[in-house]
Amino acid sequence: MSSALDEPGSAGDAIDAIQSEWRRLRPDLDLAAIGVVGRVLRSAALIVDRSDEVLAAHGLTRGEFDILAVLRRSTAPRSPSELRTISLATAPSTTKRLKGLEGRGLVDRSVNPADGRSALISLTAEGRDLVDEVFPLQLAAEDALLAGISSDERIALVGSLTALLASIERS
Repeated sequence: MSSALDEPGSAGDAIDAIQSEWRRLRPDLDLAAIGVVGRVLRSAALIVDRSDEVLAAHGLTRGEFDILAVLRRSTAPRSPSELRTISLATAPSTTKRLKGLEGRGLVDRSVNPADGRSALISLTAEGRDLVDEVFPLQLAAEDALLAGISSDERIALVGSLTALLASIERS
């Protein structure tokens, strides 16, 4: 299915230009996926860049903030493997982040009573306070990025992105 933004020469964004260039080179291919995937990836990169600015101002990376946020939402300490699964990070990057956060006094590591070979991670009071300070700033930055989208458009976008994510997770 084609939309006005899929038509060559229509005014639009960087993804329209990419599709137009490919359409010129390979008119035999269906380029519709680029319209969705390209915009999701470009949007994600721009959102991450803005998010990184906000977090860096507070001495955090996105990965570190994700771990702190998981712990802030949790009602109990989490194992490193749970944190890795939730944040979609590799084991080495999770370990590195946890060591850094522990060294800064933002998380505590304790022995897991159910398995003495593993650890449980919890927030310290300082870690909780940092999340409580940074999270509203992060939300404000995200709201600013969405300022050009009406309430109704946001609702429709959430529905579309939910369907997209569900489709990807099923495949």
